[in-house]
Amino acid sequence: MNTIRRGLKRKEPGQDPEAEEYQAGLNQFQAAVRKRESIRLKLQVNSAPGVMEKELRNKINIEESVCKGTTKFISACKNESQVLEAAKNLLLGNLRVDMLKFELNKIRRGRGSPAMKQGNPSYAAVSLSDVRIPLLWRPRDHMQDTGDSRRFAIFCIARVGAQIYDTGLVHPVDRNSTDVTFPDVLLFSKMPPYFELKLELYSYLLSDNSMVTTQAKIANSFSRANKSISKAVGKRLARTMREVNGVKEEEEDKSIKHKGPKFDLLGTATLRLDDSGEDVRSHELYMEETENDHPRLPPLFGQFCARLAVMPYCREEAVLVGGLGVKGEGITTWQEDCWVRLMDWKLSLWSGVEQYEQARSPTRCVRVDQETTIKDGGGSEGNTLTVENYGEGKVEFLCPTKESKVMWLAHLYQHACDQRRWRQAAVHKMEVLSPDTRPSLARSQGKTRSKLVLMYNETKI
Repeated sequence: MNTIRRGLKRKEPGQDPEAEEYQAGLNQFQAAVRKRESIRLKLQVNSAPGVMEKELRNKINIEESVCKGTTKFISACKNESQVLEAAKNLLLGNLRVDMLKFELNKIRRGRGSPAMKQGNPSYAAVSLSDVRIPLLWRPRDHMQDTGDSRRFAIFCIARVGAQIYDTGLVHPVDRNSTDVTFPDVLLFSKMPPYFELKLELYSYLLSDNSMVTTQAKIANSFSRANKSISKAVGKRLARTMREVNGVKEEEEDKSIKHKGPKFDLLGTATLRLDDSGEDVRSHELYMEETENDHPRLPPLFGQFCARLAVMPYCREEAVLVGGLGVKGEGITTWQEDCWVRLMDWKLSLWSGVEQYEQARSPTRCVRVDQETTIKDGGGSEGNTLTVENYGEGKVEFLCPTKESKVMWLAHLYQHACDQRRWRQAAVHKMEVLSPDTRPSLARSQGKTRSKLVLMYNETKI
């Protein structure tokens, strides 16, 4: 009779406590930096093109200086964690420099810094969290602790335009890991409804203790002996052994020129507004052209789990607030000195500004969405407008001046249009998380207790 054999839970050797404390402190610092950057971008006011061009040039100079300093640091440090972290920051810095130069060219071509106007579209905050990357090890390697002995360092980069953030570095990742978990929360500010968040997965092969052929062992011994033999004889022997093993000289020269760890791009994913939701979802991870079974790359499922939340600012921040006269359907007299707030796709009405300042509940709410009919009421002085919803009747508003009426109409039209643009983010309120500044460690999930439970139920294979 066949029975289900459950894998024994082995005690994994932990990292050095000092290394864990260093990594936790580093993650805490990076989370604080990301939080400050997202707040700064949200509060940033549209400036003149000349001012923005100067700010971008300053950012480019700073990032280039950081990249130069990181390059020197890589050649000086000897600790593995520090070298990996520095190589990751160098890759991130070069990517930021490229995107900042692209934004600078857009402004120079006249496509940046649009002029402010009444009724601008609403932006949103977008948070990416709970990223988990499943790994596809062979059952023999994962369950029996035999065969594949490679160890990797893995991290992710998420970017939208010039906003580029990275997750913590997870290492070592080996055959004992079923997936890689990133506890980081990446927050993007002032995102339009048509945003495209690109997620990139990078890895670096730390070690490979798998069995090598005798021919490779001889080549390695000659390579080590090359240091003590004369330069000419050593080069000739090394070239001969490379020809025997089929290794191209160009590839080796390229690896020698590159100082420090070089991370490989494993796969990419693009997340849009349609992929957002309150729960963690499974998404497609598109592999790069490199084969997934390449010895330098970890095995992947082609799927990943993440939570993408979108919160339009107009859901929690007032679009427009002011005093208006209100007259309901069937009522002949105006109720003056009412305080009206346009927010969260509705008009909230108070009988006076005092009740609004005391944070009392509104006396009435009028829905404003894509089904709402908004008209210019005209009036004797041309300063009235009407808002009508099916089944709720018509409500008239009296503005103090004609210019005030034009401003209210522009914001009402745009607010109703935003409800259609933001789709599910306007219907369902999602919680946008903020980068957590508490110490946290990105980690790889260990073995499950059963051979039958190796992956999430939602993952498509």
